Amino acid sequence: MDQSMRKVNQLFFFFLVLCFVGCVPESKKVLTEVNLGYATKDFQTISDYGHRAQTDSLLLLLADKDPTNRFLAARSFGSHKDVAALDSLYGLMDDPSVKVRGMAAFAIGQIANKESEQALVSGFRQKDTMSVDNHANGEILRALGKIGAEPLARYIASAEGYRETDTLLIEGQMKSLYHFALRGIHNPELTQKVVEVVRNRKLSYIARLYAAHYLGRTRDLDIDKVKFQIAEALVDEQEVDIKMALATALRHTDDPEIYATLINQLSLQQDYRITCNLIRTLSSYDHEKNIPIILELLRSENIHIARTAVEYIFKSGTAKEAAKYRDIAKDSIPTIVKTELYQAVFNILPYYYAKTKNATRWQVQQSLSQEQETYGKIGYLKALGQDPESYSYIMNYADTTDNLIIKTAAIEALGTILAHKDFNFVYQSVSRSNRRKILAYLQEAILTNDEGMVGAAANVIADPAANLKELIDSTTFLLDAKAQLKLPGQVESVHAVERALAHLRGVTKPDLTQLANFKETNWSLLKDFTKTTKAIVKTTKGIFTVIFYLEDAPSTVLNFIELANDNYYDGKVFHRVVPNFVIQTGSPRGDNYGGADYAIRSEFTPLSYTGEGYLGMASAGPHTESTQWFVTHSPALHLDGKYTIFGKVVAGMDVVHNIQVGDEIIDIIISNL
Repeated sequence: MDQSMRKVNQLFFFFLVLCFVGCVPESKKVLTEVNLGYATKDFQTISDYGHRAQTDSLLLLLADKDPTNRFLAARSFGSHKDVAALDSLYGLMDDPSVKVRGMAAFAIGQIANKESEQALVSGFRQKDTMSVDNHANGEILRALGKIGAEPLARYIASAEGYRETDTLLIEGQMKSLYHFALRGIHNPELTQKVVEVVRNRKLSYIARLYAAHYLGRTRDLDIDKVKFQIAEALVDEQEVDIKMALATALRHTDDPEIYATLINQLSLQQDYRITCNLIRTLSSYDHEKNIPIILELLRSENIHIARTAVEYIFKSGTAKEAAKYRDIAKDSIPTIVKTELYQAVFNILPYYYAKTKNATRWQVQQSLSQEQETYGKIGYLKALGQDPESYSYIMNYADTTDNLIIKTAAIEALGTILAHKDFNFVYQSVSRSNRRKILAYLQEAILTNDEGMVGAAANVIADPAANLKELIDSTTFLLDAKAQLKLPGQVESVHAVERALAHLRGVTKPDLTQLANFKETNWSLLKDFTKTTKAIVKTTKGIFTVIFYLEDAPSTVLNFIELANDNYYDGKVFHRVVPNFVIQTGSPRGDNYGGADYAIRSEFTPLSYTGEGYLGMASAGPHTESTQWFVTHSPALHLDGKYTIFGKVVAGMDVVHNIQVGDEIIDIIISNL
């Protein structure tokens, strides 16, 4: 056959194929594409089903002919974690749409039923030369990490045949091993695998990040055979987020050679977040050698570094150094560093160091009496909370103010005192009567019906270390307080009371109130929403700009926009700042308690806190979100699937890193510019 004839035959065959495809009735075509569109009726209807927990409707949609509807319904079960949906979700493991299979795997992993292991394994498609199925395979691997047993972890770690270009598979493998490790399933074989991945620069950032966080976040990890490989990787690493986790990983050893590497790294001019993690790692090494370094870092111009140095002292300092730290606290250093340093000094002083403790107590009381700022006062109260002999002073001080968050902080300080390891040594034969005095104060606080004071006092009673159970004859005061609290806005305090009641009754798993009614999603706000819609957050430290993940968390995004448009966030403070973790705001009180008089549903998706600047909703548990939100300083993979991700900072991260407790939001502007 000549060349021209062959070409004619090929064209004729191609024409026949087109005719055949074009003549197939629409009803016979298998739809596989997932097309999310937040403005469509189906998207909004299915989102409402999830928000209203209409699980029967969602279950029907898992069998819908439209893959987009199956995808959205499966995603809803990733938030609801309803065991009743498992059989239907198992059926989706053979879905023709790879995205539907992946979302079903995510939901199964979220539900975290150990009996789901076989269904996930069966859904894994091994023969995939074109990598078409690797999106779903990667999600299956991640889900298996949340529910699988150790033999499966070994199998996943030893899987062969992955090419460096099999990005989604290797990422899924590392996510899987990371989740196994969070559950306490790890061994040298798995650890060796993740070290190989983190050192391979040809692999994706995400794969290497999860491998690094396996090393950095796992408890009681044996790294003896790979410690020098990790140290070398730390020195060579250029990605800040990965380097941070590698620095933390070296806390699992106290090898002198590794110590030399850490000290050398500390001397470098680098991202403050790496320095913070290096400081935390030092607590595993020779404390005497660390003292000069820590003393210098206490005076760092970067408050996050100085605060992390204080963390080190709180954990590893000794009584003989207390005078040095107390002298530094007298100097002109930021108030938050000063107050936390006093906390550390009290913590490292044993009860028989009476002279030093008396002098420190006097210093703190004098500073508290002169302090003008609310959060400075709270800091000094927290410091006194490390001193059992200060409880009368704390109660008297709290009685002199009408500031509710100061009163709440005083109660939390009393709780710290009750749980203090030296309480009984300090009070000897009269320790029981002194506990009674504090208990009486807590009971009075609960009777005020202020949600912060009630919640804080109930949390103290619920703490076994406070040793109050045997002193409480009746739970009536707690039941009365619970009856006065309002749902859903005060659910955190309701839960605190329920935990206290459970403790007093000897119940290990308290039955916490589940909210039944949630604010409806205001879809009308979409008329002004475009792909360029951003939030411009003006603070006392500067401006940062946020984009929204509307398709992933529609109810959360629209709730945030509505609050911002109503000027709710104007004047709200950042009441929580944890160095190299998060900044948090949105409380109407200015502390961890409270929200609006409504709640919204959690919206968990496969999105991950893989870097700095992610916006997440603070909560008191699933489906308790309202107004409080946070921004990450760095990757926070342990929050994945537990806290709704609804946006990301795209400009002004330097402002986010500079924000400290007490800084305020001036305004949030929702802009389409």
